[in-house]
Amino acid sequence: MWREQLDYFWDGRRRLVIGCFDGAERAPLGARPALTVVSARDPGFESEPTLVDVIDTARWRAGVVIADISLEHRFVRLLAADGEELTLFLGSERDQPPEGDYRLLMTLLPEGGGPDAAAFRLVAFPARGDIERLAREQATTAGPRLVWAFGQRRAFEQSAGGALVARLAPARRIFPAYQSRLLLEARGLDVEASADTREAPFAIMQHWLHENGAPRAMLRLRIPDSLEESAATLGGASVALVLNQRRRLRGWMHEQKQAGEPVIDPLTFDDIREATGDAGESPDAVEARDAIVVANLLNLLLDPDSPEADGVAVRRSLEKNGAGAGETIEIDFYGAARGDDLGLVAPAARQGDLAIAPVDPGGPLVARLFRFEADGLVPRRLNEDDPLIEELTRRAAHSVTRTNTSAAARAFAERAAGLKSRREKLVAGFNEALTRAGFSTRFSAAGLWDVFEPLQLASFVTLATQSPPPARAALQEMGAYGAYGVDPALATALMRGGALAQGARVVADPRGGASLAARYAAACGAEGMTPPGLDASSQVAALGVLIREEDMPFLRAARIGLSVDSVVRRAASVAARRLVDLAAVESAIVHFEKSRDVESASALSEYLAARRAGRWISAASAPALASLLARADVAREEEQTRVAVGMTAAAAAPPTVTIAPPPRPEKPKGFLRRLFGG
Repeated sequence: MWREQLDYFWDGRRRLVIGCFDGAERAPLGARPALTVVSARDPGFESEPTLVDVIDTARWRAGVVIADISLEHRFVRLLAADGEELTLFLGSERDQPPEGDYRLLMTLLPEGGGPDAAAFRLVAFPARGDIERLAREQATTAGPRLVWAFGQRRAFEQSAGGALVARLAPARRIFPAYQSRLLLEARGLDVEASADTREAPFAIMQHWLHENGAPRAMLRLRIPDSLEESAATLGGASVALVLNQRRRLRGWMHEQKQAGEPVIDPLTFDDIREATGDAGESPDAVEARDAIVVANLLNLLLDPDSPEADGVAVRRSLEKNGAGAGETIEIDFYGAARGDDLGLVAPAARQGDLAIAPVDPGGPLVARLFRFEADGLVPRRLNEDDPLIEELTRRAAHSVTRTNTSAAARAFAERAAGLKSRREKLVAGFNEALTRAGFSTRFSAAGLWDVFEPLQLASFVTLATQSPPPARAALQEMGAYGAYGVDPALATALMRGGALAQGARVVADPRGGASLAARYAAACGAEGMTPPGLDASSQVAALGVLIREEDMPFLRAARIGLSVDSVVRRAASVAARRLVDLAAVESAIVHFEKSRDVESASALSEYLAARRAGRWISAASAPALASLLARADVAREEEQTRVAVGMTAAAAAPPTVTIAPPPRPEKPKGFLRRLFGG
């Protein structure tokens, strides 16, 4: 039931969005399903099956589910608890069957200042229709509430095995149009009369009156967004026309004068007007005497009759671009002649801001020029130290300061400001909700947004304001939106808490190849703890163990890898509590070395070296190492007991009495003494 009622969007690279948005006609979804999301390289999910997300009630709390898949994976399977499943095939526009549909998701400001910061509306129509026209009609209908919109083709079909498959093309931003570089293309030489053709050059010459004039050098400039949205980009760029023939003529005249040779006196506009008697005569040439013309591109668009428009005319093209492809500007260098250089200069340009199609010649970032050759316009590659670059940059920087203040310019600026203010209002609503929730995070309306950025902002605000206090505190501690934007699935998993998640930090995975369980362990300071090669169900089990079990910090400290086998894991947890004592391990090694038990000492020494090097041992080997510590403890206890017993026995024996030798018997007195006395 849920498979065709949920909405699925893919950005063409890594990010996947699953949700259910208002606007499309469908049966009520009811309770949102608990889903396990797995990606793989192949449709059979045999090559690198990777856990993407586990969607439960807590995961749906954000309103939409946003998760990342590996860059190399193009197959995603959604498995429900009741056994229903759906496979997403992520492909290109060419992979879409003709019977698919197109889904346009719009981000709107709340109607009438409602309590929500944003509203999302989904519009679906057949992919066989005029997608561009329909998308623009919807954008027009939305009016000033529309802030953002993207669309995507999708189609449901049955696989050969009877399973339901949804084919998704990459989501493309519709409003505002895609932001990208300014792209220049050379048009073929225009030898026909142009729509804005002025008086034929040198009208005094009769044969020019009967012809269309000299070939016109014209460039096509593709801009990333609408003119209003690209105001800053266009205002920082200038058209440039380098009159090399005039420069060479002046150099030749200077040489002639120094040599005392005759020089020529070039015709001026005043000479031509005097000869024709027409003060409004405007030949297709540059009127100024300078050999370099630089004019601000935005000013020329706002006021085509500006005095800056000397030798160049700029107009919006009638050429239709695809939805989201911006607009096209035609630049007519009617004052250019063979040998001249022409193009764009942008003093503040960065890498990729200016380019030439179909093959960019490279060179300085700030300029892209063409040489007007006999057979057309040829891209030039200038050197960084070319004096011309310095001169063009200086003039272009000066032209930026001459801002157009006409009524058209004011209206243009007002409309551009209106588009910008929509985004600012959206962001202000999100920031207000975060402030009420006590979050210090603040969003900015400036900068580039990814195609799913408004969805991510709204999803984060919902999590930050509606999650339980412990989960909100965890989200704040791990880095708030900085962490959520990097890896929404991981950030949400860490919000569930757990003994291992204390002090966790979300780290970007550029390729997104690791499973959610492996990324969770890495964020908790236990990268590599989950064994490689686990199947999808084992990855789900590993994630649950990492989140729920209290012994995980002991395993992490002892560098004992995780096992999804509960018996092995329990034994390893018991062992970890003993092995975590580094001093005990070192004492055991000393004991076995003294007792000349080389094998036991070597096993513990290898473990200690691996642990200090940050390597993990298998959970199955941990009990044996712990038993060595137990043996060493027992041996030490026995030795201590023996010593203690000896000392106790000695203390209990009666004290040793020293017996004095008996007195020597008195020597009998001699006969004479007895006889005579004495």
